[in-house]
Amino acid sequence: MIPCLIVEDEPNAAKLLAAYVSQVPYLQLLHTCYDAGEALTWIQSGQAQLIFLDINLPGLSGMELARLVGPGQRIIFTTAYSEYAVQSYETAAIDYLLKPITLGRFLQAVGKAAALLQPRPAAPPADAPDSSADYFFIKSGKQLVRLRYDAIRYVEGLKSYVMLVTDTEKVIVYKRMQEMEALLPPCFRRVHLSYIVNLDLIRSIEENHILLPPARIPISAKYREGFLAAINGRLL
Repeated sequence: MIPCLIVEDEPNAAKLLAAYVSQVPYLQLLHTCYDAGEALTWIQSGQAQLIFLDINLPGLSGMELARLVGPGQRIIFTTAYSEYAVQSYETAAIDYLLKPITLGRFLQAVGKAAALLQPRPAAPPADAPDSSADYFFIKSGKQLVRLRYDAIRYVEGLKSYVMLVTDTEKVIVYKRMQEMEALLPPCFRRVHLSYIVNLDLIRSIEENHILLPPARIPISAKYREGFLAAINGRLL
């Protein structure tokens, strides 16, 4: 678990970051600070390993605050202004998030933080999926979500996460694509570095794209031959 701190003077922006943090199973939000003075007290307590730090704060700026903390403090800057990017690199920040911050971009940044603060052990060999079961449970945030295999349209890779997409929901899971690929039954096929598709739900194939309306999934050269071999037995 990585204890983190949000330093943000805009309530809506702070609320959005807190919502994102709650969706990441290895992040623990300690506190939200609305000014640099309060933040400095928390940082000096040594409780927070990761700080989401807004640059434009009243009084002491986020950039100035970053220069006051120890070199080992991990920081992800958040700001609406791109011109601070160069200065952020001088503080050895992990990442620089430009508002409005999307969930995907947030997950990329915290994935970098996790690699530094919480190195993942090598994954044990995955057991073959139970072919007799038509559903499974998977951990997403603090929940165990029940999903049917035949409901999953495709899987999209998001750095240290994958997103399982059905007709009604998108479930974000802390797994890498190769882990997810090993856990899925044969009707799922990797077609791109960032995509696994359910062969049973493909509507059509047009050149280098698979249509799973409304999604249009690219087929990369690396996976094209294997994909075509998988569907060859179904060609008439």
